[in-house]
Amino acid sequence: MSDTQQISLTSEWFIIPGSEEAAIAALGQLALEVRSDEPGTLAYLVHTPYTLDTGLQSLPPRDPQSVLFFEVYENANAFHAHLNGPAFTGFVEKHGDLFRSANGKPYVTVNFLSQRAGFVRSCFGEAQAEKSTTVNQHPGVMFEVIAKDQAAIKSFYASVFDWTYETGTAGFAYIHFPAGSPPLLGGIGQALPDVAGMSQGTNFYLLVDKVQPFIDRAVAAGGETLMPPTPVDGYVFAMFKDVEGNPVGLIEPFAQ
Repeated sequence: MSDTQQISLTSEWFIIPGSEEAAIAALGQLALEVRSDEPGTLAYLVHTPYTLDTGLQSLPPRDPQSVLFFEVYENANAFHAHLNGPAFTGFVEKHGDLFRSANGKPYVTVNFLSQRAGFVRSCFGEAQAEKSTTVNQHPGVMFEVIAKDQAAIKSFYASVFDWTYETGTAGFAYIHFPAGSPPLLGGIGQALPDVAGMSQGTNFYLLVDKVQPFIDRAVAAGGETLMPPTPVDGYVFAMFKDVEGNPVGLIEPFAQ
């Protein structure tokens, strides 16, 4: 194989039951380190089985504890640099016991691939950088829900979005998302007290495939609809109130 040929692979690991929260948090940190320190790693996507009730079913059904990696490397040398680098070796050393093992090491299946056709498209559009000579900095990268009853709020959001939590200082529940998330969007609008979702203050929006199923899940979990699915400026928004009355926005993928 030429050392200039790009390499793709899929790899499957299996989380030990009861270790899901710690494993997902550790995998998120691993992806961040790979993105930061390995320029030869061109794509590093970590997946768990799709669980939303939308009529989609894997065939054959997936092991619910499985973790599927899809990775693309500049060449074979870049793959070996990842395999033997500090991010991956440190991950195995610190967190390998969270996964099923064989011969003292995490049990792993690997398929090496050569790409023959296709493309990668960001769900937020591919040409954003070309549309403006000015690139806005300092995007929103964290949100907080400060709850009256933290346990109840955690349970609510776990019911709606299948979130898991990592406990931090003073019991703060962190919610980690995969690296490589789509570009973010922010905005400033005029308060309109009589319009749902436009009261003075701040709102955050979570990216979902379709907003209505999550509105339905929020209502089923004890929340209420604040704003039904609404198309504006090429986007589709919706909002609900959680069980403490906090407004939460939803937004479908959009092209810029």
